[in-house]
Amino acid sequence: MILFIIYLILIFIINNFLKKLNLLTSYSGSNHQKFANEAVTLSGGIFIFIPFLFIFFEFNLIFVICTSLLFLLGLLSDTNILDKPKLRLILQFIILTYFVLSLKIEVLPTRIDFIDNNFQNTYLSYFFTLFCLLILINGSNFIDGLNGLLLGYLILILFFIIKLDMASYIYIDYLKFNYFIFLLLFILVLNFLNLLFLGDSGSYSISFIVGYFLIIIYNKATFVSPYFIILLLWYPCFENLFSIIRKNVYKNDPLKADNKHLHHYLYIFLKSKFKISNLIANNLTSIIINLFNLIIFYIGSKYNTLTYVQFILIFICITFYLIIYFFLKKKVNLKKINIL
Repeated sequence: MILFIIYLILIFIINNFLKKLNLLTSYSGSNHQKFANEAVTLSGGIFIFIPFLFIFFEFNLIFVICTSLLFLLGLLSDTNILDKPKLRLILQFIILTYFVLSLKIEVLPTRIDFIDNNFQNTYLSYFFTLFCLLILINGSNFIDGLNGLLLGYLILILFFIIKLDMASYIYIDYLKFNYFIFLLLFILVLNFLNLLFLGDSGSYSISFIVGYFLIIIYNKATFVSPYFIILLLWYPCFENLFSIIRKNVYKNDPLKADNKHLHHYLYIFLKSKFKISNLIANNLTSIIINLFNLIIFYIGSKYNTLTYVQFILIFICITFYLIIYFFLKKKVNLKKINIL
C-alpha cells in the first residue's frame, strides 16, 4: 500500500513537471488530443516502465535490456526526436534481432507442416519469431489510436494468463504478476480520464512484454492449443497486416499513420450517430471492441485445448472485423466529419 501511494505521488509530480516544461505533451496534431481539453502528457510508458524495472529486474537481463531499449525508442518518437517511421522500424528490427538470437527464441511448432518442416531448428525460425514480434508491436501501436483500447486489450490477455493458471510457466511470482496487472489497471483508468496517454514508449514496451510472456507460454504450456495464444493476439496482428495490405492497395505509405482503422470508423460513427462528446465516443469505442474480444477470449479459454475451436474463433474475428470495417467505411465520411 505504501509503495502504491508513493507511485501515485510520483505520477502526480512527473506529470506536472512534464507539463510545466512542455515535455512529452501531446502535440496539436495528435489524434489523442482530440479527446482532451488541455495538454496531456505522453507519460503512460514511463509509469509502465518504472514498476516493470522493479518487478521484473531479476527475471531475465536480456529481456529487461531490450524492453528498456524499446521504451527509449518510443520515448524518442514521442518527443519527435525520432520522427521517421522507417528508421524506427529498422531500430526495432535491430533490438528484436538481438533479443531473439541471444535467447534463441522460437515460436515453433506451429502445427503447419510447411513452416515446421522448413523453419524448425534453423535461422528461419528465428526470423519467423522476429517477424511475429514486429507485427505485434507495430499492430499494437496502430490500435493505440484511442484511449484505453490497447492497454485494455493487453490487460485482458494478462487476465486470461492468470485465469488459466499459465503464469507459472513464466517463472515469476504470482504476487508480483498480479501487482503489475493492478498497476496497469490504474494506468488504464488514468488513460480513460485523459490524465495521460500511453505514447509510443508505452505501446512498444507493454506489447513487447506481453508478447514475450505469450511466447514462453506458447512453447511450454503443452496442454493449451498454440492457436489459443494466436487467438489472444489476433486483433493487433490482423490490424497491422490488414493496414499494410489496405495502404498498398491505395498506394499509400504502409509505415505512415492514418485515421482509417476500424476503431477510427467506429469512433466517428458513434459520435455522429448518437451526438456524444469526443471523450464518451472514445471510451465507448474502446469498451465495445474490448468487450467483443473478452467474449471471444472467454469462449476460447473454455476450449483452450481444441485447435479447431481456436481456428473457428480466429475466422469469426477476422470475418466480423472485415464486415464491420466495410460497413462503417460506407457510413462514415472522414472529410465531412472533421474530428480526426
